Amino acid sequence: MTTEHILLALAVFLVAGTVKGLVGLGLPTITIALTSLVMPLSDTIALVALPTVISNLWQAAVGGQFRRIVRRQWPLIVPLAVTLYVTMWTVGRWAFLVLAAVLVIYSALGLFRIRLHIHADLERLLAAPIGVVSGFVAGLVGVPVIPLMPYLQGLDIKPAELVQTLGVVLCATSISLTISLLQFGLLDGPHALVSAVAVVPALAGMFVGTRIRLRLSVEQFRLAVLWALLLTGLYTFASRLV
Repeated sequence: MTTEHILLALAVFLVAGTVKGLVGLGLPTITIALTSLVMPLSDTIALVALPTVISNLWQAAVGGQFRRIVRRQWPLIVPLAVTLYVTMWTVGRWAFLVLAAVLVIYSALGLFRIRLHIHADLERLLAAPIGVVSGFVAGLVGVPVIPLMPYLQGLDIKPAELVQTLGVVLCATSISLTISLLQFGLLDGPHALVSAVAVVPALAGMFVGTRIRLRLSVEQFRLAVLWALLLTGLYTFASRLV
């Protein structure tokens, strides 16, 4: 990594943290989407390790439903974390196409307001397969948003509890990701140092995002973020095919 790459990554963490503070998610997705345009995907995944662990621990601890969420979501969390761990070694050049597809699908679902409605009887049946697929995707590109996010948003969960549920599930995945990165040597000394430093702008951005939430239209901001992710995904896809 060059100095320019490090400075760019820290600036992106500030932006991504602000988005997470405003809408409750998006830190690793935005960071990986933007930094992967100029850096190797393995480097970008390594950099998000510590900021995502810290930010998701924060989100998981707030709400008072931690034990209840773990009891409900462990059939999803366990296969997700295990699959993510064993999939990290498959990261390659073609993983950029998976990242592009994830960004396009995720943003399109949000822009078209497509939301699943999963009956309670299907939750236990779907949890493990969703966990495995999401873990595989996360192992490739560092973010488990597809199909994890549509699945969680389709469950019968109150909005406040959903925020903490996302924190609990993503906390488990980010810890598994960090362990896997350490095991495979991708989170070495220099990457770990930059990742640790990146916690500061990420948390600063979250603080700023929560402060300005009441002053801006969160819905308009959310749409802008989704459009930005869609365009980034399309650009990533096109640039890898040329």
